[in-house]
Amino acid sequence: MRSDTGSTDPAELVQRWFGELFNNGDLWVADTILAEEVRYEGPPSLSPGDVTGTDAIKEFVTVFRSAFPDLLYEVQSISAAHGELRVKWSATGTHEDDLFGMEPTGEVFTVEGINVFSVEDGLITAVHAQWDTLKMVQELGAVPSVGAVAE
Repeated sequence: MRSDTGSTDPAELVQRWFGELFNNGDLWVADTILAEEVRYEGPPSLSPGDVTGTDAIKEFVTVFRSAFPDLLYEVQSISAAHGELRVKWSATGTHEDDLFGMEPTGEVFTVEGINVFSVEDGLITAVHAQWDTLKMVQELGAVPSVGAVAE
């Protein structure tokens, strides 16, 4: 499903995942960097249960970009080991629309996370993402922080 104009370099694919797909919302990029049956697994509290296939990834990106129109990922580092790419990243955004049932708060979040990408035949086949979702929802004002509860 990859376009002939796309790079097959795994690090480039990862940069395009964050920069073009998520930051810019260029959904067509999914068709050039992802395998047809790509699987995304993220924190269950802020990810839908099953995100498999390019169309599901596009829908997932659309939901996140709608909730956080100014969403910005920055890749901190990329390392390769055992056929996988490990990516440390930071992200920020302003909560302006519903996110999986969480009403918009107008608050800004900043989190750091790690994604592990599997790449085969020049396409991303799997993405496993983890970040501090509790910190994120606390910053969004959806859950009080421990200090706020004690006050």
